[in-house]
Amino acid sequence: MSVTVQVCFESAVIEADKDTFVRSYIEENKTILEFDMRKRDWQEVLKTDSEIYWSGKAYPVDVHEFSTFHCPIIYRFVIERGYYLADDGRREYFTPEPSEVSTRHHMSKNIIRPACFLAVICGVTLRNIATIFTVLFQVPVTKSSIGRWINEIGSRLSEEDIPEKLIEQRKPQECHIDAYYPLGTDRCVMVIKDDCDRILITHESDSENAADAKIFLKKLKNSGINIAFAFSDYSKSFISAIKEVFPEAKFQADHFHTAKNIWKYLKKALLEYRREVRTTGEKEKNAELIELASELWKLRWVLLKKPSNLSAEEREQTEKIEKKDAGFIKKFRSVIRQITNLFDHSNTEAQAKIKLENLKNQIGDTENGHLSKICKFFDEHWDETMQYLRKRGLGKYRRSSNSESGMRVLRRLEKNHDGIRSEAARKNYIKIYQTVKYLSEDVTRFFNPLPG
Repeated sequence: MSVTVQVCFESAVIEADKDTFVRSYIEENKTILEFDMRKRDWQEVLKTDSEIYWSGKAYPVDVHEFSTFHCPIIYRFVIERGYYLADDGRREYFTPEPSEVSTRHHMSKNIIRPACFLAVICGVTLRNIATIFTVLFQVPVTKSSIGRWINEIGSRLSEEDIPEKLIEQRKPQECHIDAYYPLGTDRCVMVIKDDCDRILITHESDSENAADAKIFLKKLKNSGINIAFAFSDYSKSFISAIKEVFPEAKFQADHFHTAKNIWKYLKKALLEYRREVRTTGEKEKNAELIELASELWKLRWVLLKKPSNLSAEEREQTEKIEKKDAGFIKKFRSVIRQITNLFDHSNTEAQAKIKLENLKNQIGDTENGHLSKICKFFDEHWDETMQYLRKRGLGKYRRSSNSESGMRVLRRLEKNHDGIRSEAARKNYIKIYQTVKYLSEDVTRFFNPLPG
């Protein structure tokens, strides 16, 4: 014997349109909540004393609701075009529109809101979002419809107003600038992040050059921001643009790019030594050297790690291979320790210079060309690399780069979505990202109802 249990539940749509609610029933394994929009007091809504006339051609419009129930929920609005007489006797036509939903999209805001959040904030592909809603929640959402929602919301967000709101929220003191080239295009996209880890603005140009970088930074300056500290990679274009637009700003090279350059030479030095060991072993038919070369290849990522990041097992593996080796690996690991000590335990520039001399002596003992390039790198970029020790206010070096992370946000969105293929689409994603993540606004409020 089946038992029917009636449950009363509330939602923003029911609360806003309770004056038009008619009934609820089950139809084809779906929960239907029916509303008759003609029941509303349209004289009060339209501020008229005239009688409301209806065309006589009513039609239902179904709007899907996000539901965790077994049966999907559908709002069914009975709509009919109406008119009233104005003071001059002319007919004023209108189409009743329910509150909290738009009959144009056939989806409630509770569906549009998480779909945009998953796409823009979480980086889920549009196709996967459509599958989640269709299969898990039985809501017939398509990839193209989600793309239209994002473009519609993004087109109604002002590219000029958002930075102003971010500045009002908290005025930034730092500027982190970086650039990347999107997939499928030769265009360059520059991005600026502030010390609050917020993407402020993006700018698309033909290439990464000083002229466009100056235009980009002037946009930031014209918005009322006076940057005290500027961060970038070792791009000459960015460095010259920063010094010209913000001459008083203290420039510091991103530690991410510093570590990336040093790590590049360390990796090349290790792989070059490993090739020499293997070549010598094969030439002399020495099985021990061939085995050592094989172990060096398997443990190459372990040997490139900072000593403090090694696990107990990895430390034991490193010690074993140092005993088997003729001496290079021990010196190589000592160089890494000296570099780590230079950044992690230098409180003044004088201390850093002493440790740099020790590093140069250590590298000189290895007689490796790639390791020698590390010394050359420090000689050429010492000022921008160690600015944080020379100027007060920069504090300890940043282990990660805000500009680099801002670039990664753009790249993640680009790689995970099928829709970001143009500058307009990218801007829409970024505007929604800023609005939701930084301003905590409800993007569904930018959906406008159908005109009357």
